Amino acid sequence: MSEAGRSTHLIGPTELQSRLAGGDETVVLDVRHSMPTDRADPNAYEAAHVPGALFVDIDADLAGAGTGRNGQRPLPGPAEFEKTVRRWGIDSVTPVVVYGASRSPAPARAWWLLKWAGVESVRLLDGGWDGWHGDLASGAADEPRESKFVIRPGGLPVVEAADVPSFADRGLLLDARPAAKFSHPSDAEAGHVPGARSVPVAEFFDTAGFLLPDDQLRERVTALGIAAGDEPASYCGTGVAAALEVFVLSVLGVRARLYVGSASEWVADPSRVLVR
Repeated sequence: MSEAGRSTHLIGPTELQSRLAGGDETVVLDVRHSMPTDRADPNAYEAAHVPGALFVDIDADLAGAGTGRNGQRPLPGPAEFEKTVRRWGIDSVTPVVVYGASRSPAPARAWWLLKWAGVESVRLLDGGWDGWHGDLASGAADEPRESKFVIRPGGLPVVEAADVPSFADRGLLLDARPAAKFSHPSDAEAGHVPGARSVPVAEFFDTAGFLLPDDQLRERVTALGIAAGDEPASYCGTGVAAALEVFVLSVLGVRARLYVGSASEWVADPSRVLVR
């Protein structure tokens, strides 16, 4: 992994503050999300946010309608997401920075969707909200001028449920959830897709929510046995933590696939099971 790889994916709080102070046209998205409720946290945004940041609802803006068989957070339809991206004033060359609560994977869902849609420059704020010590704003931000962006779906690869076993057979199916969700004798809801490997995405970050140094990331990924040219697939419960794992692997130059439906789609078919 090169420093360029990190800088194209992450932005530090000091650099973002400098860019905003200098009138940079970066669009900042606030994807704060409350883990206890597993829902967007607009109250936190209203109380304080990065100046000019737009609030993003993880379900209303970053997920489509569920059918009972396509998982709890399926992708929004291309036409639907195009309207959302235009509302944010983003086009293909707009620099975008996304942040959320520290250690929350929710911002990575926005990163993944925007890159999938063809936005060239999307970075996560390293350290998230807790790492921000710059100016603050409250209330709602001014609505930006709507863009005319035409999205180009397919900028990042996905894996469909039918293809998941082939990744598991090759040792390339990664479960991004905490290890206790992968397998725990006292948790009746714990379990994983057969053949998956437990690779908790939280372990790629330090306790403050900053991405680990390059050498530590290399060591952890090397230990997974992922070779040059491999395209692993990552899943979680609803396709959010897995998007963060895809992000981390992308920083390292690994083109990982997202199983968007994840465990919530997997178990919707009675013929598919989770094992403990």
